[in-house]
Amino acid sequence: MKKHFVRRAISLACSIAVVLLLAGQPVFASDSVRDDSSYFIRLMDMIQDQYYGEATDDMLLEGAVRGMFGLLDDYTRFMDRQERDDFYGTIGGNFGGIGATLQKNGEYIVVTNVYRGSPAEKAGISQGDIIVEADGISLIDVSVDTAADIIRGDPGTKVKLGVFRSGDIVYIDIVREIVKVNPVIYENRDGIGYIRLEMFNSNTNEYIDSALKYFDRTGIDKIVLDLRDNPGGEMIQAVYLAEKFVTEGLITKLDYKSEIYQDINYYSGRTEQKYRLAVLVNGNSASASEIVAGAVQDRGAGKLVGTKTFGKAKFQASVPILTPDAYMKYKTQYGIDTVNSYELQLYGIYPGKDEIYGYAQMTMGLYYTPSGKMIDGVGITPDIQVEDPEYVNGIDIRFAEKLSASVILKPGSRGSDIYNAKVILKLLGYELENMDINFDEEFEAALKEYQSGRKIKASGILDIRTQATLNVDLNELIMKYDSQFAAAAEYLKN
Repeated sequence: MKKHFVRRAISLACSIAVVLLLAGQPVFASDSVRDDSSYFIRLMDMIQDQYYGEATDDMLLEGAVRGMFGLLDDYTRFMDRQERDDFYGTIGGNFGGIGATLQKNGEYIVVTNVYRGSPAEKAGISQGDIIVEADGISLIDVSVDTAADIIRGDPGTKVKLGVFRSGDIVYIDIVREIVKVNPVIYENRDGIGYIRLEMFNSNTNEYIDSALKYFDRTGIDKIVLDLRDNPGGEMIQAVYLAEKFVTEGLITKLDYKSEIYQDINYYSGRTEQKYRLAVLVNGNSASASEIVAGAVQDRGAGKLVGTKTFGKAKFQASVPILTPDAYMKYKTQYGIDTVNSYELQLYGIYPGKDEIYGYAQMTMGLYYTPSGKMIDGVGITPDIQVEDPEYVNGIDIRFAEKLSASVILKPGSRGSDIYNAKVILKLLGYELENMDINFDEEFEAALKEYQSGRKIKASGILDIRTQATLNVDLNELIMKYDSQFAAAAEYLKN
């Protein structure tokens, strides 16, 4: 019986796929493709009879379904349950883990950053620790992704890490917790509140609020919102962000293709504009970033600065697809002929998890800016056009970051602060070849030279005073080399 259901499902899937593949080609009429399912059953028979290898009905069904969605556009695909969980785990920004950033250094996995209040910090994991083992599995010469997958797990469970320190392996038990990925970096740049948003994950609104509260406490009302190279993410987070700057009125409109979904207009209820705003954009600012940029520009909430945006107005949603058995079950029992689980919910029917074959992450429609512009394939032209900054001594100034100024680092140490210090020194013109997280002899020599030039004791140690001085120099470098930020700052100050 299962084989019969699967073959009927494959027949339907292949029929639709061929309609899409042959659209506009005079091979045979599309209605005959839909009507003649025996053609595809014979095609399956031929594959299974003549293909030298395994080709089960289940394999052919999955291939047909993935093929249909995979040929539609760059943003549409079919995902099984695990793929969907992984995809939305990335977009969502929450996962069970220890709260540390890892990087591969040679054959080793090194901790480059430990989140404050995280399980890793509570257990005594430090920046620069080398993790060689997790739950008895060697992490030597594995990829960062592989190591992260092994270390992550359900909240409340334990992971035993083997950490290499002073020539010995120290074993540390850590209880995993929900770790939130913070996509927001913010700081006070000479009286201007700077916010860089790396992506729109589910934590965006929370961390943007934290940034704005900090600026409110310090009396800052001029904001530079940096959306350069932000590829998008959760659409609703873009709406939440726009609401913080755009006054009462339309933010964006979602226009669905299908009549079974209702078009949505998102509005801001803000009665007054609290901040003076400049938004940095470039050719990689896309999707959710463009929802914010379009709302800010059309509603006069601020100025866009930079280069034309990417131009992606298509939005996607995840549609649960029924298994062949579930499809036949609900068609037979209720006369509802659909593979879309959401359509069954309109009738008060909620299929179980085991009745969902997978998920179609599919382009469902287009969004429009408040003035009705459709920017797909076109992009948004900034109000103040400034070319992207050029690399300085091989460094992209936009991604230079301040040092934490929270821990003293010495020769032999490892960590992100060392890398960030190397970046600043290279921007200043110091010759450094090893742009990594290692406190090596080359870095020590450059650091001593820098300290002497800044009237700091030339200890060759990255102490707190040296880190603070490097941070001051970075602010000056940004104004000198990041022409887009400099233009935004000039607009806000004038």
